[in-house]
Amino acid sequence: MRIVIADGYQEADYIINLFLNKKNKISVINSNMEIAKTLSVKNNIDVIFGNSNKAYDLQCAQTTNADLFIALSANDIRNYIACQMAKMIFNVKKVIAIVENPKNVEIFKKLGIDSVISSTYLLGQTIKSELSIESMINTLSFENNKIVVTEFEVLEKFKICNKALKDIKFPDNSSVCCIYRYSGLIIPNGNTVLLKNDKILVVSSFEDKKKVKDFVTRE
Repeated sequence: MRIVIADGYQEADYIINLFLNKKNKISVINSNMEIAKTLSVKNNIDVIFGNSNKAYDLQCAQTTNADLFIALSANDIRNYIACQMAKMIFNVKKVIAIVENPKNVEIFKKLGIDSVISSTYLLGQTIKSELSIESMINTLSFENNKIVVTEFEVLEKFKICNKALKDIKFPDNSSVCCIYRYSGLIIPNGNTVLLKNDKILVVSSFEDKKKVKDFVTRE
């Protein structure tokens, strides 16, 4: 895969290290001469001192027909222009831009940037998701409170921790319906192992809610 990395410092250094191998060909262009020199020496690769908003400099960075173009400047507009030039002029297959302003995420996507990344935006979406899930789970009930879904966080001291569901005999009329783990949502089966810090959703009858809680939190 041919990757072009434009601007950035620590972010650029991280991505270079992440993809620098025989399978990938990496080109780096940076508008800061000192950073360009540092990245070059540190990673033992050629880094072009140039402007990612100028066609000639992008051509020198071998942007034409690249598989991936990543714009890492602290200036959102600069990243947008660089990505558009890479895509429209140099026929890059996919362009990625980071943005400082989270409001630019949706705007840039609508304007044709394939992937737009904002740490603030991602943080906000994560918090929103966490709050929505927790709010929904803690109050979720069906059929006039005959069926409830209760959320539990698996602690290391719990007996169910590090055990497969098939080896855990949950109380009658109860079952783990899904698991929320750092890697995402899991629909479990008998071989699924409950890990520390998992958030599990247990469906049960309303009458058995306390019994389920006592079972899950046994130490």
